Amino acid sequence: MTRIIAVSNQKGGVGKTTSVINLAAFCALAGRKTLVVDNDPQANASSVLAPEITSGSIYRGMKPVAVEGEPGLWVIPSSASLIDDERELTRQPQGRYALSAALEPYRGQFDLIFLDCPPNLTLLPTNALLAADDLLLPLPCEYFAMEGLGQLLAYVEDLRITAGSKIQLAGILLTLFDRDNPRSFEVDADLREHFGERVFSTRIPRDRRLAAAPSHARSILTYDPLSPGSIAYASATKEFLRVLNR
Repeated sequence: MTRIIAVSNQKGGVGKTTSVINLAAFCALAGRKTLVVDNDPQANASSVLAPEITSGSIYRGMKPVAVEGEPGLWVIPSSASLIDDERELTRQPQGRYALSAALEPYRGQFDLIFLDCPPNLTLLPTNALLAADDLLLPLPCEYFAMEGLGQLLAYVEDLRITAGSKIQLAGILLTLFDRDNPRSFEVDADLREHFGERVFSTRIPRDRRLAAAPSHARSILTYDPLSPGSIAYASATKEFLRVLNR
């Protein structure tokens, strides 16, 4: 059965797209036929996974394309046209369910579908939250990490009540972890105290190789598989797949 995962956080710079790209790459390596849907007008996931495609979106009928050098991984790219798509969706009575309808042909074709969301809670991420089965929440180990977390979780709960969403929190993935910064350990401890086992054991470190991989249009798996970031995402993928199998 296909599982659709919204990867969302209304704050920017939290490692959201990095997590989508690399978790998807490792899930494909693990034998899951995996699709990434770029649902963000910034199109950062597209620039890594399908750099040759510069227009279109799933809302305009864009189809999956195979990611070069990543067997089992596919992407539906986006572009800045998503801004116009979102504007058009606001005029449609069922506009917030458009992504769910667009994904219907791919249910059963893929094992996992990752939805990369923009850093806000407007109509595009709402579409993702209503289409998804699971929510993966990347959260940086930084001072303002928990700011807005309650707002996002409250919004998800409201969608369950008012819009029939069945989305569940798959987990919180700690990113940008810096062993030399005591604040990283404080954020880690605070989150585990509040959310317990819903926080993944794996922490994604700050890693220059991880940061460099997108500029080469590569996942960390193909760019530097032995880097600390790659090893961390491999571990996080194992945890993530165990959660989905519960």
